[in-house]
Amino acid sequence: MVAISIVQALLIVAVPLLVLKLRDTKAVKGIGMIGMTYLLGIGVSLVVFLLNTIGIEFSLNKDIGEIGSYLAIAVAIPLLLFNANLKEATKLSRTVGKSILSLFISLAAVTAITFFAFRSRLADADILAGMAMGLYTGGTPNLNAIGSALGLAKDTIALANLADMMIGGVFYVFLLVAAKPLVDKLLGKYKSSEYLTADVKVENYESLEHVPLKSVKGVLFCILLATLMALTSALIGVVIWFMLGAPDGELFTYLVPALLIGVTVFGLIGSFNHNIREVRGNNLVGQYLILVFSFALASALDLSRIGANFVNIILFFAIITVGTFIIHILLSRIFKVETDCTLIVLTAGLYGPAFVPAVAKQIKNERMIVPGLIVGSLGYAVGTFLGIGVALLLGIF
Repeated sequence: MVAISIVQALLIVAVPLLVLKLRDTKAVKGIGMIGMTYLLGIGVSLVVFLLNTIGIEFSLNKDIGEIGSYLAIAVAIPLLLFNANLKEATKLSRTVGKSILSLFISLAAVTAITFFAFRSRLADADILAGMAMGLYTGGTPNLNAIGSALGLAKDTIALANLADMMIGGVFYVFLLVAAKPLVDKLLGKYKSSEYLTADVKVENYESLEHVPLKSVKGVLFCILLATLMALTSALIGVVIWFMLGAPDGELFTYLVPALLIGVTVFGLIGSFNHNIREVRGNNLVGQYLILVFSFALASALDLSRIGANFVNIILFFAIITVGTFIIHILLSRIFKVETDCTLIVLTAGLYGPAFVPAVAKQIKNERMIVPGLIVGSLGYAVGTFLGIGVALLLGIF
């Protein structure tokens, strides 16, 4: 058992590192780093499932997977937020602002409608709705933070990630290939040459270049700072637990939400410090830790429990994705927002900053890259709070 635990821990560390190293290969580029990491993790789950099916009792150490995943995402969140230059959001033009509002309204409305349609046949539909809200305003880190903070079962979080990977991959191809000609038919007459009201200094920190030697000390400092933020947040959760009488078996009920909400708040505070924000390499380490979380989650998936629930989760996220796109386009027509701005804001919300440059180049409007990066960073910042708020609100029903 000890040997299995050691091998498991090594895989959790090494597999994401291998995927990160091979990020420029066709195989990894084709489905994305998180997608590849999930597939490899599911491969491990499949091996465990098959061994048990043929009568060989075999299981992984759930504590290693759970502790590893919590540690990884708790340190990853502030590292990913450190480079967010939220001050620049005030320089977005009115057109971009209207498009952001359109996206939020569309997403909130479609998510609520989908929740009411699925609540009778999908357990934890309220939490899944909150995860969708966080995912489509921010990104995968927000989805996982919301699910973990609200105590959703690890298997369900893994299935939500898998559903997002499948739906997101197909819809992203649609955005690249067919979205602009289609949306142009509705919005083509609206034109705008202004996306920013002033010059901004924004770099695509989502690009995963190698960490320059001169930045190594800065990155190590930020990792230490993020770790201290995680420990402080966890301590806050423990204090809350003690203040409520230290009920047996309830420590994680208070520790995990405090941990994930705390690191988000601390990460945002850190992003306003110029020296922290300008460190190159934080995103590289943060993305690696997200891959660690993803592999730990997928490799611990109990495939024997996958059934109709997964089909419902896929439908749930698919309806929200497509529905948000449709309502966002209709609202863009009402708000008189052009095609390019509409599609880039949608991309920044649904996929995050990393996907903005490719879509902007595909629609031949690279002036939308910087506004898109700002919108994506803004989404990372508010996604977790929006998602938890939506989940708690819908939970009343």
